[in-house]
Amino acid sequence: MDLVRAWTAAILVFVAGSIATAGIAVSAAVSEDDLESVTGMLLWTALPTFIVFALMALAGAAAHPSPQRDDTGRHALAVLLVPGLATLLGIVLGVVQGSPAQTTAASAVAGLLGAIPTWWLLARRRARRSSAGAYTGY
Repeated sequence: MDLVRAWTAAILVFVAGSIATAGIAVSAAVSEDDLESVTGMLLWTALPTFIVFALMALAGAAAHPSPQRDDTGRHALAVLLVPGLATLLGIVLGVVQGSPAQTTAASAVAGLLGAIPTWWLLARRRARRSSAGAYTGY
């Protein structure tokens, strides 16, 4: 049940982040040409993906309860499964929809760079606190 709670938190962040990102892009009247330029791809695809995936990892880590979070493998599964599946989904949808390869790749790389370092930094922080005998929560 601890994994389900972490995955649910990450999914909620993914849905909210996707809606917010789409709403911002629509209100800013982003065109296809904007998305195909390097600057536009970084601003409208990579940056929002990076932020949403980092928040997904944070939400999953925060929702994973303390006794189970001490198992590194289980904690990595709790924090990284949903971002990993969302990355895979983004790649599949990009191929199926015929999105430019660089846009799909930028989104995938930004998602992984948002989630994995976030998990790693949280794990290091937790390890430092536990070795110092301090409180091991986030």
